[in-house]
Amino acid sequence: MISTEAESTKNPLHYLNLRFMGVGFRGYIIKKIVNVHKLSKEQKKLASRWLDKSEHDGTSFIRVLILKLGQSALTAYPIPVGVTVYCPTDQQQQADNQPLLLTSTDYKLLTSVASEIKSYKIPDVYKGSGVFLCERLETEKGEQYLNETTLRKVIKKK
Repeated sequence: MISTEAESTKNPLHYLNLRFMGVGFRGYIIKKIVNVHKLSKEQKKLASRWLDKSEHDGTSFIRVLILKLGQSALTAYPIPVGVTVYCPTDQQQQADNQPLLLTSTDYKLLTSVASEIKSYKIPDVYKGSGVFLCERLETEKGEQYLNETTLRKVIKKK
């Protein structure tokens, strides 16, 4: 199938970067296989937003983003079908503080997913920790990421 220039401008690929700022904040992706034959019609209708089919054998699965954001339990976020999440390895997250990359052709869906993920850890005004949107810049030194700006409070000294 040959794509024309008109088709590529019709559905551009949008992307957003989410960066975790805080001690021990991590994210990784797992795939959970779902047996669709055991689901009722109502359950299939509800799960259609997250169910994805494998191209090889046709099995259905749900992609889940597991977040460790300074809480006592891990947070699981099911990734919708139209959004792709690229998660750096644990070593990259720890050393370079690499952000998550969210891509989609639907910008409205992409921003809603990003805001839902950000809502799990709202930026702290005192520590500056949380989940931030960031922009990727290419410089002579390499890649740099600029976080969104948040107002920080100054702690009063006695």
